[in-house]
Amino acid sequence: MPQPAGLISVLLDRTARIGERDDAAMDLEAYAGEHVVQALVEVASSPVEDDLVLVSAAESLGQILARDGGCPEDLLESLQPAARRIVEEVLRASRRGM
Repeated sequence: MPQPAGLISVLLDRTARIGERDDAAMDLEAYAGEHVVQALVEVASSPVEDDLVLVSAAESLGQILARDGGCPEDLLESLQPAARRIVEEVLRASRRGM
């Protein structure tokens, strides 16, 4: 399966091993596009997501949003509190690094 579709598939597959899903979440940072963002948001907004996968999804989401110029408030509000803090931290750090 071509990337990033293969990575998204692994990330969203709750039967996949946590380590595989975590790696997929981290690797998705290298990609752009609405489908990538939506998959990361789906994971970062889930109240039943594994903490490791949630953190990696939030970090990748923050990096993508920083690269693309910011984050809509409604997207932030949809995230789990821990994921929202991570995304906000990544966005703040990217602004300081400019």
